[in-house]
Amino acid sequence: MKVLKFIIPALLFLASCRTESSRPDIRAVESLDDLAGLKVATSAGSSYDLMLSEIPGVDVVRLGVGELLLAVEKGMADFSLMDQTQAQMAHLESRGLEIQLDGILRSTASAGFRLSDSGLCNEFNAFLEEFRRSGEYDRWDSLWRSNCDSMAEALVRKPRPQGDRTIRVGITNNIFPYIYIKDGNLTGMEVDVMEHFCNSAGIVPEYVAQEFTTLIPALNSGKIDVILSHMRVTEERSKQVLFSAPYIDGGGALICKSQVSVKSEKSGFWQGLKNSINRNLLKENRWQLLTDGLYQTILISVLSVLMGTMIGILLCMVRMNRRKWVADTSKVMIDLVRGIPILVLLMIMCYVVFASSRISALWIAVFSFGLYYGAYFCEIFRSGMMSVNPGQWEAGAALGLGKFQTFRLVVLPQALTSIIPVFKGDVIALIKGTSIVGYVAVMDLTRAGDIIRSRTLDAFFPLIIVTIVYFFLSRIAGRGLDALNRKVTPKGKAV
Repeated sequence: MKVLKFIIPALLFLASCRTESSRPDIRAVESLDDLAGLKVATSAGSSYDLMLSEIPGVDVVRLGVGELLLAVEKGMADFSLMDQTQAQMAHLESRGLEIQLDGILRSTASAGFRLSDSGLCNEFNAFLEEFRRSGEYDRWDSLWRSNCDSMAEALVRKPRPQGDRTIRVGITNNIFPYIYIKDGNLTGMEVDVMEHFCNSAGIVPEYVAQEFTTLIPALNSGKIDVILSHMRVTEERSKQVLFSAPYIDGGGALICKSQVSVKSEKSGFWQGLKNSINRNLLKENRWQLLTDGLYQTILISVLSVLMGTMIGILLCMVRMNRRKWVADTSKVMIDLVRGIPILVLLMIMCYVVFASSRISALWIAVFSFGLYYGAYFCEIFRSGMMSVNPGQWEAGAALGLGKFQTFRLVVLPQALTSIIPVFKGDVIALIKGTSIVGYVAVMDLTRAGDIIRSRTLDAFFPLIIVTIVYFFLSRIAGRGLDALNRKVTPKGKAV
C-alpha cells in the first residue's frame, strides 16, 4: 500500500506530461482548422458555438459571456472565441490577454420574426433600407463604436416612441455594446436601432429580457413578437424564424494569453476589495440591479411558499381521502410533478401551458414553484398528520370537541412539531431554486449577477455577492421557521 502512494502520483504526472506534449502549439494557430485538439471557450448556444461544433477535433467549452476571458486567464481553455467588438473593448492588455486571430467567422446580426409575421418583418426591412440609403446608418455606426458611453446616455435621454401599436421585443440584456444595462437603463446599439424603427413606424416597444436559448421558443409561442439579441442567421434557425435584413456586420476574435508579460502593481486585499466594489457595484449604479433582483427573488419565494402551502394542504386532504380511487389519483399526480425537474416544469408552464396567454412571467414562476413544492409539502403534511396517535381524535370527542376543534386544538399542534423541521428544508430549497427563473424572463438575483458579470467580465466578485445574499435569505427563513417550531413545541420536549 505504501508503494502505491508513490506509484499512482507518478503515473498521473507522466500521463499529464504526455498529454501536454501531444497538444498542438497554440502559437501555431493561423486558422480555425488549426484548433483541433485545443480547448476553445465560447458562449453557449451562440453562432460561434454552432460553428465550432462543426470543426473536427475542437474541444468546445460552453460558458456564459462573463466567464470567457476568465477561462483563458485560469487555463480552463486555450482560446476564447467572442465577438470582435466586445473583445476590442475588453481591455485585454490589462488582463494579460491578446487577440490571436481577428475578424474570423464573419457574420451579421438580424432581427427575428415569426414565420407568419412577414408584414412586420417587411416594415423593419424597409426602415433599414432607408436608414442605410440616407447615410444615417454609417454615421450612427461610427459614433457608437467610437464612444459607447456618450451614445448610451443620449439614447436614455431620448423621448420614448409614441404610437397605437405595441410590440414585445425579446432581448438578452448582457451583450455589451449591443444590448446592456447602464445606470439602471436598457441601452446599446441594437436597442437604438429598435428605437429608431419604432419612432418611424409609430410603435411602442416593450422589452422582455431572458436567456438567449429561450428566445426562439418564446417567439414561436407568442410570448414575444420580435427577437433583437445580436442573433446570427443560421440554416437551422431559419427553419423556425423569419429573419430581417442584417443591421450589424461583425465577426469573431480568438483570444489567448499574451506573450508579453504584464507588470501590474500588486494591491493589498482591502484595496482589491475596494476596486471590486467600485467596478461591480458603484459604477453605473450596478448595485440597483442586485436590489431589483433581490426584490423579485423575495417576492417569488414568499408567494410560492404561500401557494405551495395551500396546494399542499388541498392535496393532503385528497390524499387522505377514504375513497381509494380518489387517494390514488392524487398520488399519481404528486408522483408526476415530483418526477419532473423544476426547470423543465417551469419551461413547460411558460412555453406550452401558458404559451398563448399574456400572463406575467413572474406569476408563471410563482405558479410553477407553488405546484412543484406543493407536491412535496403534501407528503410532509400527510406524514405529520399520520404521526399523531389516532386516539387523540377520540380524546377530543370525549372532551366534547367537534372534529374541527379537535383538529385545531389537539391534532394540529402535535403534527406541527413533526412538520416544521422537514418543511423548513423544502422552503430553503425553494428559495435557492428560484435562481432559475431567469430562463423565463424574470430578472431575479442570479440574473442580475449574470448581467453584472457580462458587463465587467469579473466572474468572481458578483458570484460571491449573490452567494452571500442567498445564504442570508436561507438563514433568515430557517431562523423564522425554527422560532415557529419552538413556539408550537410543548415545553420540555426536545426540538
